[in-house]
Amino acid sequence: MTDDLFKTLMKETGVKPILRDARVRTKKQVAAKDGAGARARARAQDLPTRIHHQLSTEEPPPMNPLKPLQYVAYHTDRRALGLLDEVPFPAQFEIDLHGYTVEQAAQTIAALFLTIREKRLTHIRITHGIGRHSKDNKPILKAFVNRWLKNNPDIIAFASARRSDGGVGVVNAVTAALLDDRWQRT
Repeated sequence: MTDDLFKTLMKETGVKPILRDARVRTKKQVAAKDGAGARARARAQDLPTRIHHQLSTEEPPPMNPLKPLQYVAYHTDRRALGLLDEVPFPAQFEIDLHGYTVEQAAQTIAALFLTIREKRLTHIRITHGIGRHSKDNKPILKAFVNRWLKNNPDIIAFASARRSDGGVGVVNAVTAALLDDRWQRT
């Protein structure tokens, strides 16, 4: 009803609609110095082929599903373990790997590692479970997550969560960005 009233008022007052030019105008391309733009476009075109996670998916050694995980990087102060025991753990990013295959978990963890670097995350939580739904009730993802976190230089410490937060089926981790921010190290 309001459209009809609007059109009637337009006709009575002699208002003519604006005709739009249907042509699409492209923005001018700015030539980058030293071919940096061309290199960036080439990298962007190669991106889908470079997304491979590059994490080892070879079978890790068997792991006790009820044994807690704990790790501190060699160059890191042991006080970092105390940060993993905070209540509640201030996770900035959480992922849940329940129901994932090893390949899907590797893709997700690789994406997590990229996110850690891009957003300078300091506290992360990974839920991997204890293997109740896997073959032979073995904690396959737990062993892989343990290996992947230890091999990433951005992870300075990790440990299984408190029992109330998921226990041995969850890993809390702190990253190198924490050292840069809190203890002013570079």
